[in-house]
Amino acid sequence: MNYVGFLVKIEMNIHWCVKLQTEMISFEHRVLSEYRIKIAKIDTLEKSIMTHRDPKSTESIESSKFLDVLITECDRFYEKFSEILSNNGKRPHARSRLPENQQWNDNVEKFYEKNPRRRPRN
Repeated sequence: MNYVGFLVKIEMNIHWCVKLQTEMISFEHRVLSEYRIKIAKIDTLEKSIMTHRDPKSTESIESSKFLDVLITECDRFYEKFSEILSNNGKRPHARSRLPENQQWNDNVEKFYEKNPRRRPRN
């Protein structure tokens, strides 16, 4: 499967993340939706690489390089909109290369103190 077909498949699978309404969507909602899409792309590609039947093939190696690009893009997005994301309980992706930031952790904990039911289960 080529990259364009793969990305189209991802976009079709996670289309529900983006609300299409006649009314205006808040900027905060747009940032959260875009972050969900980026995380879903990373998770889908990661799962595809891990379950590939030939892990040393050219396709797998190039997919790993593309995964690095997606992770870097997601890290830049998180750094740019970290205030909105951390205030809504979002942490950097598990594969992220961002260093721990105390302010982000504090914002996430405050969010979960206010919304205990939204805390993810381990």
